[in-house]
Amino acid sequence: MGMSSNTELFTEYAEQNERELCQQLSKLIDDRMDELYENDNPARRDTHTKSHAAVQAKLEIFDFNDNDIKEKLIQTTALTPEQVEPITIKQGLFAQPKQYPVWLRFANGRGSVNEDRKSDTRSMSVKIIGVDGERLDDSHESTTHDIITQNAEMFFVKTIRHYNSFLSKRFTSNLKLALWLAFHPYQAWALIKIKKHAPQSLLTEHYWSGSAYALGLPSDTSQWCPDASSVRYPAVLKYAFIPVRADNSDQVIDRQPLSADRNTLSCNYYREELINSLDKPDAKYCWDLRIQFQATPKMSIDDVVIRWKEQDSPYFRVGRLTVEQQQIDFAEQSDFVENLGYSPWNGLAIHRPVGALNRLRRIVYPIVRKYRHQKNGVEYEEPTIP
Repeated sequence: MGMSSNTELFTEYAEQNERELCQQLSKLIDDRMDELYENDNPARRDTHTKSHAAVQAKLEIFDFNDNDIKEKLIQTTALTPEQVEPITIKQGLFAQPKQYPVWLRFANGRGSVNEDRKSDTRSMSVKIIGVDGERLDDSHESTTHDIITQNAEMFFVKTIRHYNSFLSKRFTSNLKLALWLAFHPYQAWALIKIKKHAPQSLLTEHYWSGSAYALGLPSDTSQWCPDASSVRYPAVLKYAFIPVRADNSDQVIDRQPLSADRNTLSCNYYREELINSLDKPDAKYCWDLRIQFQATPKMSIDDVVIRWKEQDSPYFRVGRLTVEQQQIDFAEQSDFVENLGYSPWNGLAIHRPVGALNRLRRIVYPIVRKYRHQKNGVEYEEPTIP
């Protein structure tokens, strides 16, 4: 990845010629959106294209004990007291106990609208409403904070260079894509693995950010200049939303694979399951919001094919996401979710997205969002909860 093997904790590293690679990526995405949607309406996203539903939720941030978590980090990870002591956990989104309204978008991972029976990742994008604080320069909204998750702990992007070559082959032909995967078995294995699991319900599924996020600003924010070779943060972590029983027992719900043959599924199985489950009068679904700290440089920030193992760094519960009974099957809701703009770069500066995958997203997300809104004649408004 254009960096030495002697990486440091809480530090992301730029790739060799990253500026040029990002320029290439911008052109790839521009050309791809034109290829897909120049003559078609409506324009959709380039990935996670098929929306299942927009769902209202609430996120409660707990009044957790900062020092208890830090003590457990010292006891259970390779982090030393000297490394843990400067970390401030209760800041930004976690600064105080509070309840936020949320819009969730559930979607499939593929770059086209396919039948749900096809193998795929399933994503849950979380838009938290009414979050105050210093914002990322790339934020497209003023008081929201987005967390992007999918039902896999890892991704298949090893480097920006790899992703560029993957996309160029994917956009050219299936044969060239197959050859690329044959010559990149590490990424091919990861791609197969993350698409393998078919959940019984998106409302009881496990979701992970996969990519990493800072906790706190670097002491010298000039390190963020485009040509910086590395940036060190006070701490780096990943997010997870882990489903738990709604009866306050805190019991984790194990991953539930489909009980039926995938090939017998309805084309829109996941949307139909969401509609039917949430329409029940007693419907209530909960996830713990958990955070996992980088505890050793081997838990790579930039290579997101490397899974962060719980035995190296445990998760800590800091909040709870709750969805309750609601009706979601009407046209306005479908239009709303199609127009929503999510991005890991929309939110608070101290939770800055870090690593190669997130730097890719910094390029891709604005291009796709602006293209589809302009093509569809959408005058974008920051969402609220009615």
